[in-house]
Amino acid sequence: MQVHFMTSEFELTPSLRDHLTRRLRFAFVSLQNKIQSISVRLRDLNGPKGGRDMLCQVAVVIPGRPTVLIKDIQEDMYAAIDSAFKRASYRATQMITRQRNAMRGLPRPGNRSESETDQQLDD
Repeated sequence: MQVHFMTSEFELTPSLRDHLTRRLRFAFVSLQNKIQSISVRLRDLNGPKGGRDMLCQVAVVIPGRPTVLIKDIQEDMYAAIDSAFKRASYRATQMITRQRNAMRGLPRPGNRSESETDQQLDD
């Protein structure tokens, strides 16, 4: 799994880099063999003006699936990272699970046929 960090109009401090690395490991440790690459972009949208302007954008590339792209804007960069990684990990897990189930011929949750539903009601 390749990881790329990009910043624009924002300084990546050692403590923020450490936080970013820890969150990345925690969020994607169970998926690392399924993911080709992760790109993380950090940006201060309003510069020194302040306000709700810290952007964390996470792009997760899974072979054979559309890229998972999550953007999160918060007042605090740490909060933006936490939220974006949580959402990206959840979405990537969903995509990988659906891909695995499709390969095994299992139905998607919520897409049961009428006969399967009737059979469950009879039990």
